[in-house]
Amino acid sequence: MSIATTPIDDVNAATQRAFMELLEPELPGAYRLAYGMLRDQAEAEDAVQDAVLQAWKSFGRFRRGAPLRPWLFTIVANECRGRRRGGWWSVVRGWPPEQEEVAAQATGLEADSSDLRRALQRLSHNHRLVLVLRFYLDMSFEEVAKTLGISSKAAMSRTYRALERLRLTPEVLSDE
Repeated sequence: MSIATTPIDDVNAATQRAFMELLEPELPGAYRLAYGMLRDQAEAEDAVQDAVLQAWKSFGRFRRGAPLRPWLFTIVANECRGRRRGGWWSVVRGWPPEQEEVAAQATGLEADSSDLRRALQRLSHNHRLVLVLRFYLDMSFEEVAKTLGISSKAAMSRTYRALERLRLTPEVLSDE
């Protein structure tokens, strides 16, 4: 016995496929953002999955012609913030061991990279977030601003303040 599909089912399936085709190129960046915020591989994957579901539910409110990346990354960032607010998230986790090894081998800077990670963890969530968006995800100030819902000047200012605070951390000062 086969289940007959209706034209509405066909339209829904086509819409879902089109939605995923639009989102697919942005998913690696969305994962990097989630991982940068949560520092846990499984949590980051779950956060992106939940963010994609939320994006699907709110896709009808997406403005045509607006850039998709900042819209999606805003949803991912909000999902990560919500997860961090949960009472169980109190342990700062390090990079997954396989990424630690690859990064250390590729750069030969294992001590420097762990110092930088420790210094980043000392920053406030908002300062760490702006640095992850700007430098780790290589977003322009305009994209950072759209993702965070602030002006481009505010994004530049936050980035500057975050870098200043980063320069003042003990891990960074010890190398000067």
